[in-house]
Amino acid sequence: MPTPRPQTDVLFISEQPLWPMDQGYRVHGCQMARALNDSGVAVKMTSLRATTNCDLPWLNDMLVDWPSADAADHQSFLDGWSGPGVKLRHKLASHQAIDSKELAGLIPLIRQLNPKAVIALGQHGPIMLRGLRSAFPDVTTLWYAADEPVSFQLSCLRREGVFALKNRAYLAGLYGGLQTFFARGLDGAIGVSPTDTRLLKYIAGVRQTATIPNGVDTDYFHPSDARPQSCSLVFWGRLDFEPNADAVRWFAKRVWPRLRDRQPQARLKIVGKNACDKVRQLGDIPGIEFVGEVDDIRAHAHAAAATILPMRCGGGIKNKLLEAAAMGLPILASPKAVKGLTWAKNTSPVRLCHGPDDWVHQIERVWYDGVLANSLRRDARAWVLNQHNWPNAASELTHFIESLSGTALTDHKSTEMDSLKLSTANTNTHRRAA
Repeated sequence: MPTPRPQTDVLFISEQPLWPMDQGYRVHGCQMARALNDSGVAVKMTSLRATTNCDLPWLNDMLVDWPSADAADHQSFLDGWSGPGVKLRHKLASHQAIDSKELAGLIPLIRQLNPKAVIALGQHGPIMLRGLRSAFPDVTTLWYAADEPVSFQLSCLRREGVFALKNRAYLAGLYGGLQTFFARGLDGAIGVSPTDTRLLKYIAGVRQTATIPNGVDTDYFHPSDARPQSCSLVFWGRLDFEPNADAVRWFAKRVWPRLRDRQPQARLKIVGKNACDKVRQLGDIPGIEFVGEVDDIRAHAHAAAATILPMRCGGGIKNKLLEAAAMGLPILASPKAVKGLTWAKNTSPVRLCHGPDDWVHQIERVWYDGVLANSLRRDARAWVLNQHNWPNAASELTHFIESLSGTALTDHKSTEMDSLKLSTANTNTHRRAA
């Protein structure tokens, strides 16, 4: 008799809930899973901390519960941590408050679903994947890392200076240890930029790596015919995420006073959740409105004449930049914010700004040069449609998995209906400011 087809081709796993999609790993993990599933790959998703209150039918259809583990499952999981460095693995896991018995629930789940590949999301992904090595040697294991965490810490150190050396060195060492003792030996890792991918190769020591840039839901994030407010800017993102908080505080301190001196009518909206007091207090500055958390960023984005991304630290590809491009907004960004992105020489989807005076100059050009603003809007939308769509990203991931496993991921064939579903889906994918 022929071997029965597996119930699942790919299983995405996460320690933290997958909803709301207000963090990078949730956005790129869920959207990648959706695009794979729509292309004919059978996908399931699970999280140790239950994903609840999600109003997206397509995500709920993919979700499965994380089961409990018995003593045998727990031992099988710990066997995956064995080998040179086992004591350090247990010490690092304990330091991160990891409960190996909870993670061992993956053992019966994978036995049940029989996936061809398991893809872990988040910084603790390698800890989960390592535990599967002994029980499921034929299952392809990939860490969807996106941003490489050691370089992230070092990028923050360059901004803060010597006084932060001790703390940043500790964190870089911690994440370096997690990669060295858990990620080394995994089948593959995925970065969203060439720099992140190279570091995943040499720091984490995974067998193979691939660069797969983020996509964006270009149906949900679409241009608007609404007339933006003159001399206005918008910034959005999670405001407890260090690169976001640092960026908007730097802009308010170093750029905004110069801009307001020249343009007293200038307005800036800051939108996002979980802001600290220092970010909230930016709303006390004349011309700046602190909006806070919203269910839908689009109305605030469409009302602005341009969006700013004055990042000084961090890594990976900024989802907010792709969202702004999909909405056809003029984008002004620091070189750090566009690292890892490419576009043709004859296009200008993003206006780069170097230093406070240049920020003022470039913003004023976008505000008062209608030809330039329209060119930025047009080029941004065309660029993101061409280079940052999830179906293409899913296709790249499928080929990567197949190259690692040596077998076809699925024998499903994409149909015209699958393509139609991808192009016409307009669900409430992003209900939070990400």
